[in-house]
Amino acid sequence: MKAVLYPFALPDPTEKLAQDFPALDWVAVASPGELDRVLPEADILLLSNRTCTPETGAALRKHQAGKLRWIHFTSAGLERGIEMGLPTHLPITTSAGAKAPVIAEHAMTLLLAMMRRLPELRRAQTGHRWIRQEINRRMASLEGATVAVIGLGAVGGALTRRLKAFDARVIGVSRARTDVPVDRLFAREALGEALALADAAIVTTNADASSFHLIGRAELAAMKPGGVIVNVARGAIIDEAALLEALASGRLAGAGLDVVETEPLPADSPLWDLPNLLITPHVAGGGATGYSRLREIFGENLRRLGTGEALLNLYRPAAAAG
Repeated sequence: MKAVLYPFALPDPTEKLAQDFPALDWVAVASPGELDRVLPEADILLLSNRTCTPETGAALRKHQAGKLRWIHFTSAGLERGIEMGLPTHLPITTSAGAKAPVIAEHAMTLLLAMMRRLPELRRAQTGHRWIRQEINRRMASLEGATVAVIGLGAVGGALTRRLKAFDARVIGVSRARTDVPVDRLFAREALGEALALADAAIVTTNADASSFHLIGRAELAAMKPGGVIVNVARGAIIDEAALLEALASGRLAGAGLDVVETEPLPADSPLWDLPNLLITPHVAGGGATGYSRLREIFGENLRRLGTGEALLNLYRPAAAAG
């Protein structure tokens, strides 16, 4: 079988797949034009969410009646693939979970930084000010705190385990998952009820039409005064205008965002200057390639493709995980 790899950039860790699965006839491409030329002979296509453009979509639609049997995303997300248009008659899978541990670590970092008031402490250090008395009582601890994890896929599960290690009480919000050992589980329809109980909330759910501005003014208002929110999923899940209001008013103590609605964040965005907001530039997955887990997911699905078994991480438009 011929496998076409279209990574975001070359070199890329996914190039190792050619060494690890030598029975496949591999070819790597670096543009929609190159993809267009090789797709007629391809059985398997591997691409990244970030390589999904209108031109990529046009090439796929042009050759969707060809030999192609399976499309696998080397990324966890595929929202750009959905936007460009994906074939509906082919199985489409993702690498969700490949970077779950490091993304969960980053979420914990943002949460702890805001609860322990690190941005304020850093500003005090820069100004050579010893602010022990004024900040001591405003700091918070995860021990005994209630944290809402919104989305219980691979990242949400990894995050839940880490929160419990800090002796936090974890409540989960999910559309479908019931197998993650949270202390209390809420359906997404009860998101406001869950947020009302939470000292902090962390967004890890998938991005799709149903999660656009899932957290808006009403949801932020439902949170406890002085709460903290963290987003390591996709920027459009939180209404940024509503978040800006909640942070500027002081109703929320702080937020940590690894993702924003428009990336890169425009230089004139008011989010940059909020003292109680910590922004990282979509790097939650940095520091680890996740290749070993990606290889396992791809290898198992390659085996299942041959046997006719159901594929892992299969994209289902009406029932995305989380």
